[in-house]
Amino acid sequence: MALDTAQETIQIRGLTPAQVEESRRLHGTNVLTPPKRDPWWKLYLEKFEDPVIRILIIAAAVTIIVGIIDGNYAEGIGIVIAILLATTLSFVNEYRAKQEFDILNKVNDDLPINVIRDGAYTTVPRRSLVAGDVVLVEVGDEVSADGQVIEAVSLQANESVLTGESLPVTKKVGGQAARSGEGEQETAFPADSLFHHAARGDYDAVVCMYHD
Repeated sequence: MALDTAQETIQIRGLTPAQVEESRRLHGTNVLTPPKRDPWWKLYLEKFEDPVIRILIIAAAVTIIVGIIDGNYAEGIGIVIAILLATTLSFVNEYRAKQEFDILNKVNDDLPINVIRDGAYTTVPRRSLVAGDVVLVEVGDEVSADGQVIEAVSLQANESVLTGESLPVTKKVGGQAARSGEGEQETAFPADSLFHHAARGDYDAVVCMYHD
């Protein structure tokens, strides 16, 4: 379904600017609340819970005690330095990976999404979607929020993330969902619903009313 065809056949005006602001006030933005993170010092101390590190700590303690008797501390100090290097490098790598993951999430939240607002087609950042928005999802797009299908053409959604099913599921306005090539069969989720990140697909176009 091309945009001009959709505009001719679907009489949907979408939300007005005032309704968008009111929906955002009531329901918030389209951003998942990140889990609470432990402070950096706690993450660092967790590295010492590794069984190998604990064995090395015991070995270092024994070596240092023996070194006190023999007057040779070099080996014990070497083990301590090795422990600190291993835990520090592991902590730094993990901390950087989490920071990079946060950056990727922020970039993902700013991806442009096609919506119908106040009777016109426009694009908004993914984070700016609100409950009640009408969104146009085209071939290969990833669903940006949970929603209800209100108009669709040849819509097949990949729900393998949710259900583990390898075959795409046909979506339609109401009615029964069907797995591709299997005829009309019941599926785990309603035929007129799409879910965040769970559909990316084999379809012409679909307009969805998104909700919480």
